[in-house]
Amino acid sequence: MNVPLSLELETFEKLKPKLLADEGKYAVIKGDVLLGVYSNYEDALKIGYEKSGLEPFLVKKISAIEPVNYFTRDVFTPCHT
Repeated sequence: MNVPLSLELETFEKLKPKLLADEGKYAVIKGDVLLGVYSNYEDALKIGYEKSGLEPFLVKKISAIEPVNYFTRDVFTPCHT
């Protein structure tokens, strides 16, 4: 099974020790190539589309500690009408 962006995530993990010098910024990765590091998400996304078009690419915030996010589908809010 081919997991989307698995190569990009693997590349990010390999580069992470060097990328931590730019912690808080955003890395743009296409395949096994680092396209650049940018100060904000919007610039990173823009460059990603400019260089990759509609092909998949990864924009990931550089952080020493990976945040954990929890999502659930089991959310039901009663209608108050």
